[in-house]
Amino acid sequence: MAAERNNSRRDIISSLPCELLSYIFGFLPFKEAARTSILSTKFRHIWHGIDRIDLQENYFIQDDETERNKMNQRREFINFAFHCWSKNFTAKTINVFSLTFTRPRNFYVETYNLIRFSVARNVKALTLDFHNPIWREDGLENHGGVFDLPVFVYSYQGFESLKLFSCNFLASEFRNYTALKELSLGWIQLGRNSVRTLLMYCPLLESFSLKKCWNIHERLDISRPNLRLKNLVVDRCNFLSGLVKIQAPNLRFFKYSGKAARFNFESRLTYMQEAELDFGQQSEFSGVADLLYDLLDQLFSVRVLTVCSFLLQVIPIGEEPLDLLKTLNVRHLTLKTSMRSFEFDGTIFMLKCCPLLETLTINNLGPARTFPDDVPPFELDPEEFWTKNLIVHRCIKTSLKVVEVLGFQGTGNEILMLQYLISFGSVLEEVNLYLSEEDGGYGGNSEKYLQIAESMQRDIQRASHRLRIYIY
Repeated sequence: MAAERNNSRRDIISSLPCELLSYIFGFLPFKEAARTSILSTKFRHIWHGIDRIDLQENYFIQDDETERNKMNQRREFINFAFHCWSKNFTAKTINVFSLTFTRPRNFYVETYNLIRFSVARNVKALTLDFHNPIWREDGLENHGGVFDLPVFVYSYQGFESLKLFSCNFLASEFRNYTALKELSLGWIQLGRNSVRTLLMYCPLLESFSLKKCWNIHERLDISRPNLRLKNLVVDRCNFLSGLVKIQAPNLRFFKYSGKAARFNFESRLTYMQEAELDFGQQSEFSGVADLLYDLLDQLFSVRVLTVCSFLLQVIPIGEEPLDLLKTLNVRHLTLKTSMRSFEFDGTIFMLKCCPLLETLTINNLGPARTFPDDVPPFELDPEEFWTKNLIVHRCIKTSLKVVEVLGFQGTGNEILMLQYLISFGSVLEEVNLYLSEEDGGYGGNSEKYLQIAESMQRDIQRASHRLRIYIY
């Protein structure tokens, strides 16, 4: 009976029109869509008609191969992409076209023609990713583009999304991209006024991302009259002045990763919903605390906030750090932390600044970097910090309902902090412990983490009778 039901389902799928099957297969990852060709004779060429194309060289290249073998595998990839696949493509238009390839110059003609192929079929979303995966995202090296965007691309007016990684372009030629809503740039050098020019020529832009871009002259200026920008990501970019100017009144999401800078939001961030801040690239924190203090003050309206270990270490030493001019509107706070004692004051500071907090996520990242300037006036005793002379801030007593710990290892500092939250969390409903898969550097393992979590689940004193502790 089971076999008959399976055959019946297969017959129903096989009876669908080829156009509908192509549409359905288009929602599969491209590699999985290709695999449908072995299901039956009818399915052999269906995947040639899907309109979401994702060509990645890692489908063919093995990391542990020699460079010579990798070159042969790249040749096989290009042969598949250009000679086997594009020549048999049956759809009239392409919705999404993505090409990920680390040696485009070695196969210039084929790469050029693949891009032309997508544009000729009225592609809406184009991704060209030519950066090398061995380039370190946290490295100091500046990598330039390895391929130039073909001239014919600039005359095309149908882009709604464009992503260029290690692909050189001319910002002055973007004047035809008036329909563009999403632009992502990475692993390239940006010329003087490039960002301003891009914003001028793309008036409908809603999402703008810069990753590992460098030589950004003077300040990073994200401002234009009537800018529609809703999402902004600045990830490990190198700009010269250390000043970030943003005038985007419709901004909903802001992510910044890199060195500390002076931020100037020239519009009131009434609609801002979420912000992620990571200053892990900062090499020292002398004089930085007040910059971060001012940034948090400008982000007062966000409901979801993620902060890094660096901020937790540094911000308590700023001028009058215990009184933000405005309390934050944060409902979900994520702390990227090592759970070390030098982050405790920053943790308490963030809890104080978020009186409406409902969910606290503690992302335990393991050992954190410390700085020579971070010399406490006395040695901090974790047990004394979390158990004596306590101030229980408003959110813990009135609004905090969920606590999550990602990478739980059951260290003494984790237990002390959780004990504080659980003992005073009057309205707490859930504590979710996601066990670490790491050894913790001291011989720990998942079984030990589970034992500690179960012990806490069983024995810890609770302020809320509704509280449930879950272990994952």
